[in-house]
Amino acid sequence: MTRLNPYLRFLRRLLANLPRRAWLTLRYQGPKETLYRLVSFPLRLTPLGPRLGLVTRLSDPSAPARLWYAQHGRPVAVVIPSYGPAGLALKAARSVRRTTDPARVRVLVADDGSPAAEVERLRASKHVDAVLAGPNAGFAANANRGLREVRADEDAVLLNSDVIAHRGWLEVLQHAAYESGGADVGITGAKLLYPDDSIQFGGAVRNPDAPQWFDHRFRFRPADHPASDVLQPALAVTGACAYVTRDTLDAVGLLDEAYGMAYEDVDYCLRAWESGRRVIYAPAATLTHHESKTRGSAQGTREIDSQQHFWDTWGDWFDRRDVREADGGARIVYVTQDLGVGGGHRVVFEHLDGLLDRGHHPELWTLVEGPPDWYDLRVPIRSFASYHELRAALAPLDAIKVATWWETAPHVWEASLRRGVPVYFVQDIETTYYPDRDVHGRVYTTYRPEFTYLTTSQWVYRSLLDHAPSATIISPGVDLERWRALEGMPHSDDAILGLGRGNPLKNFPLTRAAYLGLPEPRPELWLYGIEPGVADGMGDTVTYHRRPSDAEVNELLNRAAVFLQTSRHEGFCLPVLEAMAAGAPVVCTDAHGNRDFCVDGVNCLMPRAEPRAVRGALEALLRDGDLRERLREAGHRTAAEYALERKLDELDAFYRDLAERRASGVMPDPVVRVTVEASTR
Repeated sequence: MTRLNPYLRFLRRLLANLPRRAWLTLRYQGPKETLYRLVSFPLRLTPLGPRLGLVTRLSDPSAPARLWYAQHGRPVAVVIPSYGPAGLALKAARSVRRTTDPARVRVLVADDGSPAAEVERLRASKHVDAVLAGPNAGFAANANRGLREVRADEDAVLLNSDVIAHRGWLEVLQHAAYESGGADVGITGAKLLYPDDSIQFGGAVRNPDAPQWFDHRFRFRPADHPASDVLQPALAVTGACAYVTRDTLDAVGLLDEAYGMAYEDVDYCLRAWESGRRVIYAPAATLTHHESKTRGSAQGTREIDSQQHFWDTWGDWFDRRDVREADGGARIVYVTQDLGVGGGHRVVFEHLDGLLDRGHHPELWTLVEGPPDWYDLRVPIRSFASYHELRAALAPLDAIKVATWWETAPHVWEASLRRGVPVYFVQDIETTYYPDRDVHGRVYTTYRPEFTYLTTSQWVYRSLLDHAPSATIISPGVDLERWRALEGMPHSDDAILGLGRGNPLKNFPLTRAAYLGLPEPRPELWLYGIEPGVADGMGDTVTYHRRPSDAEVNELLNRAAVFLQTSRHEGFCLPVLEAMAAGAPVVCTDAHGNRDFCVDGVNCLMPRAEPRAVRGALEALLRDGDLRERLREAGHRTAAEYALERKLDELDAFYRDLAERRASGVMPDPVVRVTVEASTR
């Protein structure tokens, strides 16, 4: 059954949520792609699937590591601390023997003062080398007995006596340490499963609800939970299964024996991080850990004493992070992947300039050469050739370090582990951009509980709470000097202005269908953006404005009778607010993030997302000047509530409070989730 588990998990992933996935494919990829996937789906379960590129080869995820290990494998000593009945340790040892190469792996069972009969069972076993010592001394001291027996040419694995190893586990851990985990890896850990195949351990995290304790990430999730299947750095791995390189043993030494029970594994991993070595979670290595799901939560004296020792040692390391300069402003580094034209980047750039004006010390770090050619950004910009270089430069800084996109988040988190404060600015749940479920796992796993979260709308906030402990909502602001009514600018009675983008989430086909459904003679349609091809074939009444300046867009908004936005989804939808500020009556579909400020019939019209309803809303506005004026006036009031300067003041207060709290060294309070209700206008 153990050998079948990877295949069963594969099938569960392949068959999971089929109706929903079919609907999403139809919605975002269209009927042609949906039909192709439905017809080809049965082939995914046959050998033709991989050959046709329909699915990755159905195989054990440890296969690449096993191939590498066959050529590069190093000798390892597996140390199993044991106390009491020898049967558990011997069972664990037999599972190690079944799943490893005996020419490269020794199994040492270190006994911690068990009864003589149990010691004799260990001594007599042909599966292990028994390490026998004096009276009971606790887990750390007993583990050290075994670690002292590790030879100079061997790496070491600490393995609990109630763990059962599965095929490929050791190869994956060693492969992650020397090849797939990146540079400077010192310790690697596995995915541990309960006997029912749910996750027991997927990396150690500080518990947001009880910050004096650590918890296991992904606990109780299914074994194939997508976010748990991503190779990634971890704060720590459990001593129930920890691969330690020889170099790390030499540099970091043994476990701290002052820990009577608990915390010794986290302490050791932190010492590895401090030595310049990284700790990696490698989920393709799986083992079953026979820890009870319902074990008691009461803590004994030894655990409480260990907790006290840990926080006496590491409390300031975790909680005292002063990121302020001498003038009281915070040093703040926003990290972006690029500088391309987009609403998300505009919001980031407005944050940076606004923080500069409020006495902070902001910088932008990115992977492309700056500055942006479409925004006059006033803060320093540093460019890097790779995330590895960026992370290495960012790590020594005492700064608030802000991830702005899911691919930036792992590097920002790791660069903040030892110094600084990690913040994740989430403008959208970015799985909306990817139909591929494997990418969803990579996105979701970036929502680490160690981040302080900043987000933009109630929809994103509520979605984020499925993955992160809490967040602060500070919406984007609209620059009322840039987006404003122009004195003396005549309004057209029959011109529609819309965004011309090919991104499926913008749903331009709905704009096209609604417009082409209007009766002849149609009003003019003015489109703007960077993709003029989207307007091909729409007729002579359509004009595309390519890469207009903000001033030119503002003039178009002043002249248009209606601003039309038909997005399926937006994290916030700033263009609608800009239209309201400029005085353009708005027709927009429900795009989730715009619910915070769009009220149907009050400051906009929000028809159903289908051509007839959108066409009807356009016709209603085009023929009713009084309705346009009412929406225009209400839109002005709404935009004033979202004035950029007001939102930047909120942002300034957020960062000043964060910097002050983190400089104080006070342990963070348990998570309190606060919601912000949308106002009705």
